[in-house]
Amino acid sequence: MKNLVRNPVIVAAGAVLIAACGGGDDGGGGLTGPTPTSEAATITVENAPAIAGAVAEVAMGQGIFSSIITPDIPIASSGADAAIAPAVKPVLSAAMKTAAPSQLYATSAGQANCAISGTVDVQLDIADPTQPTINDTYVFEFSDCDDGAGVVVNGGMTITIMTLDGDLASGNFLLGMQIGFTAFAVTEGGDTAEADGTIDITIDTSRPPVTKIVVSSRTLVTTSDGSEEVLTSFSIEITEDASTFPAAVTVETSFTISSPRIGGEVTVTTSLTLQSMGDEYPFEGELRIEGAGNAVIVMVALDANTVRLQIDIDGDGATDETVDVTWDELLAAA
Repeated sequence: MKNLVRNPVIVAAGAVLIAACGGGDDGGGGLTGPTPTSEAATITVENAPAIAGAVAEVAMGQGIFSSIITPDIPIASSGADAAIAPAVKPVLSAAMKTAAPSQLYATSAGQANCAISGTVDVQLDIADPTQPTINDTYVFEFSDCDDGAGVVVNGGMTITIMTLDGDLASGNFLLGMQIGFTAFAVTEGGDTAEADGTIDITIDTSRPPVTKIVVSSRTLVTTSDGSEEVLTSFSIEITEDASTFPAAVTVETSFTISSPRIGGEVTVTTSLTLQSMGDEYPFEGELRIEGAGNAVIVMVALDANTVRLQIDIDGDGATDETVDVTWDELLAAA
């Protein structure tokens, strides 16, 4: 891939990509795959931890969706193993693991051999090769591309600059990107995850020490080990304030997830902003999960160790069962 990928916007993209999903209409995002439908999941006391765990995976950047992205280039000091940390910190797309940061500047198109095996074809539609510009487009087509980073990448990825202000070199900027995946597949450790969809990402570092990241999505379909999971109407807003130590982080999100692991589809909203410090789990915040028949699970962060599930099985608005688990136990339930 030498000398093919050489534009600062790709460095910024690699340094700030957050893992998620397809572009929404409001954000200008398109849709490369069909809009899937699913039956609403039935919520019971027995399956509530698994449903809440799957939701936490998405909201916190773990699980099947994290196979498409990786927390290699953090802004935050948060550790990669913290539940909220992968969502809080900017992450490097798995596709970007096929090139070293020093190589990520694009001035020419063409096909190149990857370091170990395979190829990547780069097509550019850029106004100025010396600096990124709004509407610049970078198209990558990977074919069994192994650059020695531990992953093999196949399929297409397109990055288009939607908004740009400030100075990327200084680290103080406003950058909006639309990133499309077409039959995009990442193989790591013998496991393959695939993605189709379009994501819209806005990163605002123009007012340090505060960093704000917004990701929106209409649809992203991911498949791993033959299991397909679908995110629709996804949005997440992450704010990190590095004026404190450890950094103060807030997260608000909403989405619908369909997964065979939870027996259908649930809709998720933030009823109280999630808050965490550094690499800890959220110590405050609530997520509301709604399934079939208006049944609801409310995930309540009691502290950085414990989360409470308030379960309304029959959808009458009253809590039928309360379950307290650790964050680790919740994620393991998924």
